[in-house]
Amino acid sequence: MTKDPYHLIDNYKTIPGVYDELYDADGQIRNKYKFLVKSFQELGPAELINRRRDTDRILRENGVTYNLYQSEQIEAKERPWELDLFPLVMESEEWRILERGLNQRADLLDALVRDVYSKRRLLYEKKIPPEILFNESSFLRACDGMYDSNHFLAKNPALLFFVCDLIRAADGNFYVLNDRVQAPSGSGYSLENRIVLSRIFPSMYRDAMVHRVAVYFRSLRKSLTQLSGVSGREPVIVLLTPGPSNETYFEHAYLAGYLGYTLVQGEDLTVRKNKVYMKTVEGLQQVDLILRRVDDDFMDPLELKGDSLLGVPGLLESVRSGNVKIANPIGTGFLENRALLPFYSELCRFYLGEDLLLPMAPTYWLGNKEQFQLVLQNPEKYVFKTVSRTDEETPVTFVELSGERKDSFLQKLKHAPKRFIAQEMIESATVPVLGENGFRPGRAIMRTFVSSSGSGYQTMAGGLVRVSPSLDEFFITSQRGAWSKDLWVLSTETQKEESLLVPKSDQILISRKSSGVPSRVADNLFWLARYLERSENQTRVIREAVFKILQVEDGYEKESLENILKLVTHVTNSYPGFLGDDSGDLFANPFPELQRLTVDKNIVGSLGFHLRSLVIASKSVRDRLSDDMKKILLHLEDQSTHNIESYDQIIDFLQKIIVNLSSLTGLSFENMSREAGWFFLNLGRRIERSINMILMLQGMIQWKSFEDKSSFETFLRISDIRLTYNRRYSGKIDQESVLDILLFDTTNPRSLAYQLEQINGDLQFLPGKDKKIVYSEDRAALQLYTHFKMKDIAIFFEAETPLTAVSVWLEELHGYLRLLSDALSSRYFNYTEEQTRIGDTNG
Repeated sequence: MTKDPYHLIDNYKTIPGVYDELYDADGQIRNKYKFLVKSFQELGPAELINRRRDTDRILRENGVTYNLYQSEQIEAKERPWELDLFPLVMESEEWRILERGLNQRADLLDALVRDVYSKRRLLYEKKIPPEILFNESSFLRACDGMYDSNHFLAKNPALLFFVCDLIRAADGNFYVLNDRVQAPSGSGYSLENRIVLSRIFPSMYRDAMVHRVAVYFRSLRKSLTQLSGVSGREPVIVLLTPGPSNETYFEHAYLAGYLGYTLVQGEDLTVRKNKVYMKTVEGLQQVDLILRRVDDDFMDPLELKGDSLLGVPGLLESVRSGNVKIANPIGTGFLENRALLPFYSELCRFYLGEDLLLPMAPTYWLGNKEQFQLVLQNPEKYVFKTVSRTDEETPVTFVELSGERKDSFLQKLKHAPKRFIAQEMIESATVPVLGENGFRPGRAIMRTFVSSSGSGYQTMAGGLVRVSPSLDEFFITSQRGAWSKDLWVLSTETQKEESLLVPKSDQILISRKSSGVPSRVADNLFWLARYLERSENQTRVIREAVFKILQVEDGYEKESLENILKLVTHVTNSYPGFLGDDSGDLFANPFPELQRLTVDKNIVGSLGFHLRSLVIASKSVRDRLSDDMKKILLHLEDQSTHNIESYDQIIDFLQKIIVNLSSLTGLSFENMSREAGWFFLNLGRRIERSINMILMLQGMIQWKSFEDKSSFETFLRISDIRLTYNRRYSGKIDQESVLDILLFDTTNPRSLAYQLEQINGDLQFLPGKDKKIVYSEDRAALQLYTHFKMKDIAIFFEAETPLTAVSVWLEELHGYLRLLSDALSSRYFNYTEEQTRIGDTNG
């Protein structure tokens, strides 16, 4: 930033012939920006830098990301969300004009999709060429008839919401570039942008009198509730996501939490007797409405895309039967057919009897010979796009093509002209972007959001603005690295606070039960806890090994050191390692092996591998975790990428990991409601901690470590019980007392006895229990607990070889723990669908 805060705009240069948001044609700052520019100038460069850092920190802590499909490595997919501090501003009168155009466009799209899947008047009246409809895969014949008079869709809005991408041209008017209907993204990011900026600039935001965006989401939720057709109870509404690898998965989880809906994936739903059910640990729960973020083709592999794993087999038939509603309905993807764009002006007059208020960017369908010839007269004026969004051909301009590439693309156009449109290149308006040296101009596209309301359609008084990182960049998309801006629509009066709180007139029935935990979610919570315990155990063992290395001098306690290094190999399952026949070199220089097992994520069983597994499992249940837990997981993800070059760095790294893992455990205990999901989380923790204790004790017994005092102390430190043991036994130490405190002492929260007590208690709270039935998990737990209670430390030490007897007994307990884990998975996490062979048995 420049040193003088009152010269933030000195480096801002407008482009002749291009509309600029900040300056008018006379070179003066527009009235709507004067207050903001003055406020930013008064803050000064140093404070703006601080607020930029705060913004980045908040976005990072909130886990706001955009996933890039082009990334080659899995870890590189997530890109932090970039938010410019300076908002785009529109005055109320200017916004009202735009709002009327957007609401009209919603009415037009609703009328169009109804006609396409029913009477198809637009074909009989020759408003579009038939091949635009019938040659395009986005027209789903399986959806034909869904808008006829006897179907519930005929009585409700077909279009619950849509987004429209706009660009401001040199004349100052807005032009529509395209629409997104079937699974439109951006509203969640827009909401997050608003929340962050109002937090970074609270007084500025308040004094600017900005229209609130929460009313849009309240209207959307009300429309979805009405569409569900449920009365007398809360409808079961789920948000269907493709999963954590989707580019906008953050938004899916964010909106699900904000709107209060259950986030599900295709595997969480099933169709039984033409009804859609969510597979929960409580049993099958009928779904009333699906708010989808999955494209049309993937929604039903039975009738649409056969290899899709994102949808639900049989879903379309359930929709036809009126047993479930979809928002937006399957089939609305046809509205994203770019070949329709040149016909919207005529279609608006045809369906609504009105002229189109929001003009289209001049667009030509190349399937029309006259338009094709017109475009080829001056192809440098256009950007060429495929008719279908699913087409892998990326948009191109002739400006960026030359030589063979240009000739090749021309041949492609001539060979299949119906596959392309040509859209006139409109030079977008420039907007102020806050950079290191003050404001600089950038190009912008504005995404607006419209939803159904009781009296028609309602437009969010705000939006998502995407800004190009360079003035030379024509294509402004998040995939190409565009930044985002918040859109502030100014009000003429102070705004009331808006929220999703239910009005007092609407009664809420008090409930202390969860709405249902999908089996996939319970599975991920179970394994999240197991990976957490596994990571903590490995962290403690490796840390103790490093401490021992730094303490050993001149061969003193060499045997104890070798035992703890063997334990590192044992708990990470990285054989042969320190247990190999040629382990002498590793004992002489253990650092490379410890470094590898600490941070290398590609080694199955290493600490790095399990930390990554923990993070991946957490992302699948993101909507179930508190903000504090998500922040801790973010710290773990950041720390796992650190380079380690010394023992001191290993210790520092492991110490941070232990603190974060302990914080995560503490938050799950103190902040999570004791609903079904929590009990699966706790069961995973207790089972894994029991297994870790058994494996470590077996290893130490096998290497005869319990014959030396130093190894006793090492094991007590790993189990974090050394101080208690020393106070209890006044510094004396022997095998019997150590094994007792580790195995049978129920006051020790890390003892095996404590874990088994917790497991028995938690099993009673699992859903779907009938007291008259003994379930497989109860039977396995009873066998485990009985076998454990049949022994005591005194019984073992009456034997001739007590440690051998302990090891055999531990192996038997390990077997019962595996049976318990399998029983839980089989009953609660796995659902086998009934399958019917089609055709004769001979195939």
